[in-house]
Amino acid sequence: MGSVADLRKTTDQQFVNAGVGVFKVFAFDHRNTGRSTIKDWVDWDGLGWSPLSEQPPVTVPRDEPCTMEDYADDAAALLEAVFPDRLPIFVMGVSFGAMVAQHMALRHPKLIKRLVLCCGPSGGPGGSAYPIQEWYEPSFSMEERVLRRMAQANSSRDAAWKERCKSEFEMVHTLLMRDEKVGLDEPLRQQGIHRQLEARRGHDTWARLPELKMDTLVCGSPQDDITPVSLLEKLADRIGCERKLDFEEWKCCCPGEIRYRICVEKKLLGGHAFAAADAKCLPFINEWLRRWGHSTETSNGHSVIWKVVGGADKGGIIVRSGPGLSDELVKDRAAFPGDAFCPCGICG
Repeated sequence: MGSVADLRKTTDQQFVNAGVGVFKVFAFDHRNTGRSTIKDWVDWDGLGWSPLSEQPPVTVPRDEPCTMEDYADDAAALLEAVFPDRLPIFVMGVSFGAMVAQHMALRHPKLIKRLVLCCGPSGGPGGSAYPIQEWYEPSFSMEERVLRRMAQANSSRDAAWKERCKSEFEMVHTLLMRDEKVGLDEPLRQQGIHRQLEARRGHDTWARLPELKMDTLVCGSPQDDITPVSLLEKLADRIGCERKLDFEEWKCCCPGEIRYRICVEKKLLGGHAFAAADAKCLPFINEWLRRWGHSTETSNGHSVIWKVVGGADKGGIIVRSGPGLSDELVKDRAAFPGDAFCPCGICG
């Protein structure tokens, strides 16, 4: 889930609701947000520090550090507790969740089968997402924060859109204003938000990204001004992406030729919330996750999938019902030139 997310909020529920039609979804509130514990709190306000400060006071004692590594370890511990016999699994992170997923993939790679990173940059030299911590300064009203979020999350929501689509503007505005009030009166709520945004500001996986071994899909929307596509292209390049694929191209490319794939095409609409807003997104991700899901691995952990490159004159590669050369041919399972297939014999 994203920054300041809360599974009680309608906007955050939309991501889960969109996903359950495609996946078996397991989602949770990060520490310091939603109904998870706000346990590593320090009274920053009493110390005169705000999230915009360069560094918090170095003399402040901390009961528990709150870093991106902590968030990653939380997620890993939760997966191991809930799914001890089903790991590794597919992991998808959105926004702040994609930043957490990067750290988890680096710290706990054995838990992840394949990784999907949506609108979450690398930080460091690869660039950081928009500093939304400034929206939570005392000088910002709730109304101002909602209007800034609406515009920053989707560049198509300009003044002309507001005038042209008045009913849509009112709907989105009302929804976000309602979500802003969720948990507002709960003890330490604002302190918990500041703690999460402090960790977000320190996010940086740039140096270690080349260590990732699992296949990784990076997705973004050109309408997103919180995490611009340019940052995601840097992320993918740093991981090892060799090509940028659109919805049609990736289906016919040979997955054995590249290790990572990135989808940053204009067909993903909806800005920062494209994973829920664009109906094509999750089915696309699902097909990427499962299309070549039963592949063999080399000694370095990379997937190996073969591609049929000849045999057009004979109708493709023949498939037999058993391992023997004399076993009966299975005509309706021939693989044709251009198809990808797994040499392990268990794809079904």
